[in-house]
Amino acid sequence: MRTTIILSVAIVGTFGLSCSGGSGDEPHAGVSKRDAQAADTATGPVVWQFFDVSGCGPQAGDQAGYQTVAAAADTQVAFASLVQTSDQAPCTVEGRAATTAPEFKICVVLPSASGFVGTIVTELPYAAMMGVGLAFDKAGEPWLAYTGGPSAQFRCGASDMLLASVSGGVLGTPSDIAAGSQSSDMPADQAANCVQNVCNLGDATGYWPAAALDPSSGHLAVVFRDLHFGFADTDFNSSDVEFAIGDQYSIYTVDVARGGGTYLRLGFSPTGKAAVVHYNMGKPAIWLDRQTDQGWESQQLFVGSIHEQIGFAVSSQGLYALAYCDDTRQVLTYSESSDGSTWTAPVDVDRDGVTGFYPSLAFDDSGNPAIAYYRCNDYAVGSGCDMNKDGLYLARRSAGTWNIHQVSAASGVSDGTYTALAFVGGKAAIAFQQSYTDLVAGSAKTILRIAKEP
Repeated sequence: MRTTIILSVAIVGTFGLSCSGGSGDEPHAGVSKRDAQAADTATGPVVWQFFDVSGCGPQAGDQAGYQTVAAAADTQVAFASLVQTSDQAPCTVEGRAATTAPEFKICVVLPSASGFVGTIVTELPYAAMMGVGLAFDKAGEPWLAYTGGPSAQFRCGASDMLLASVSGGVLGTPSDIAAGSQSSDMPADQAANCVQNVCNLGDATGYWPAAALDPSSGHLAVVFRDLHFGFADTDFNSSDVEFAIGDQYSIYTVDVARGGGTYLRLGFSPTGKAAVVHYNMGKPAIWLDRQTDQGWESQQLFVGSIHEQIGFAVSSQGLYALAYCDDTRQVLTYSESSDGSTWTAPVDVDRDGVTGFYPSLAFDDSGNPAIAYYRCNDYAVGSGCDMNKDGLYLARRSAGTWNIHQVSAASGVSDGTYTALAFVGGKAAIAFQQSYTDLVAGSAKTILRIAKEP
């Protein structure tokens, strides 16, 4: 189903001072809006087309649109997303006591004559939301990186790093990139972290996968988190980040036993140097592991807690860009680097209320960064998300100025979580999750939608 909505555009130059709130429909009367931004409506409205994605929740009780990712190549675009089912699976995630957990399916979304259509490509149980990866190969074929295979010894759900083509929405025969924790090598300056060979032990791997095409060699590459046995806290606190690139997909540990690997993102410089961004939950920080002529180097880009999801990309001109939501201040934050080594001071892109959740970053055809994200509310930290004040937003930078576009902000609907942004033919396409109560059925609905510039 397609609908067309015209929404206004807010242009951000400098950030305005906080102004008193209290419009009649604001739920917390008297609460000041936090750092509201100046609006320049002279630029006119933006017209967005909206598509409900069929095929990603065919069974009653399925909830679609979790941890969605996007991939684009020339005029092609694809999305992959997790669908929570109503089924439960036996689970021993921490190895302490048997329990149950929801099962997840993987849905791949491709353009169709009427919009977009989703296909459940695998029903192997994901016993937890731990991401999915998607990329186009040099021939324009989409490939899915996912956690599959048998359960690990101490962990429910799949445990291998798998990579498979998705031709016409049909999953090809997967390649088993990793079935255990063994890797071929690691950076010399991190070798000391591999105490008692901990980095090469276990059979629970392949979590939080991300995929990307190396523009220099034309090979696909994947990164993923290795949880070793996935059993005790020490496995999580000592997890590795693994990198593999075709044709042979020899595995290299780029981040050794530091507990990283959550919200993984992978990009390549124009010369074929890989860059891996991820989050460490144990010691909260965003890390960058980057390939250089001298080998792999690591650095912290941000120290502190963030909201779920990281936006990261490398442009065809070689600009590295990072977006995240600082959980302490709950704002959308951006930083960039021209060489991957020296980064600019973080800039607040949107400070209007509680904002910047689930950021997804991509470059447009002119090399300008853009960020899709969810605004939780527009008035105060600590007030919780508000269905009447939340929404999906897109920030695009042009001539050094961030322009904030309201994409979808329907009252009584939570729209804009788990964003995935891509540009196709110069136009933005954003997949996002929408949740609402079906008054006829009397039940909560969670669907996957796509907003597209015509």
